[in-house]
Parts: sequence; structure tokens; C-alpha cells
Amino acid sequence: MARNSFLEQLGDGEWILFKAEDEEHSIGLVKYLAQLKPEYPYYAIRRINLVHGKYQEWANPDFQPMLVSNRVRYMGRIHEHLVPHKPYGIIDYPIIHDQNGVRPYDSGWKATVAYRPIHAFKKSLDVMRGR
Repeated sequence: MARNSFLEQLGDGEWILFKAEDEEHSIGLVKYLAQLKPEYPYYAIRRINLVHGKYQEWANPDFQPMLVSNRVRYMGRIHEHLVPHKPYGIIDYPIIHDQNGVRPYDSGWKATVAYRPIHAFKKSLDVMRGR
């Protein structure tokens, strides 16, 4: 509801770049956005996920819909999604996401050897989808 309230106030051609407290925009992303002429209702931006400053293989690469216009709305409760889902653009300049505090959920099993085949399958799907 909070994000949608901001979107409802946007005029045509205006955009919001959402940023969480534990995220940092790269200089390349900032420069790219300064010259971007948006064509899509929203853009998913590459996010590099760290936990306490350490790269997490199982959580990367990740794309999150962070640059949005008033042509979309967030739906769902936790890990909401955008409607309509397509079309959308992709921006490869990254946002660095570093979770330094207590983790809201434990995903430690994803760092185990048992998760590697699942991780490989998920990443192969991303490659086939062109991400």
C-alpha cells in the first residue's frame, strides 16, 4: 500500500527509484539513469546480494523491479510483485544489497552442497530466459 500511494501521486513521465536502507546505488547506475529515456512501465535492476559484506552465490544474480512509473501497481503482501508484469526493461548496472543485521529468515541451507543442483537449474532457466 505504501509504495502504491507514491505511484498514485506520480504524473505521466515521472518515475520512482525505490531504495531500501541496506542498498547502495552504483555510480554506473546513477549515470545510466541520468540519461535514460524510459520506454517501459518499469525496470528491473540487477541487484548484487551480500550478507555481512560477503557475496552469496545462491542469491545472485537477482533482478528487482526498482524503477517504476504510475503505469504499474504492487500486489501481494511479502515479496510483492508488479501488475502488469510485462513488458518491462532490464538494467544491468547494479544495486548493492548488503544485509548486515539479523536475517528475517534463515536461508542457510541454500549455502550447502545439497542446494547446488537446484541453484544450477534455476540459473540455467535465467540463461535460457535471456537474463
